[in-house]
Amino acid sequence: VDIGKDVGIGAYCYIMGAGDHIMTRTDIPIMAQGQIVKGITIEDNAAIGTGAKIKDGITIGRDAFIGAGAVVTKSIPEFSIAVGIPARVIKKRK
Repeated sequence: VDIGKDVGIGAYCYIMGAGDHIMTRTDIPIMAQGQIVKGITIEDNAAIGTGAKIKDGITIGRDAFIGAGAVVTKSIPEFSIAVGIPARVIKKRK
């Protein structure tokens, strides 16, 4: 997880940078098959509202705002406001 400068993160947020478990084989326990980790980037001056969830592999762009309770499953461009489950851009800040 890479967090830029002046980022605001509300209470009870989940930033899930641990990746996804590999589950392709049935002869090996899931937990022994490893994980695919992509990483999360939260760029400068972004803000994440209370209770938001950010999945692995996501970039939150510079000066973007994520609404409270949003579930971010796709990267959010800079200067965007994203809300909902799944999060979607509803407005540009600039």
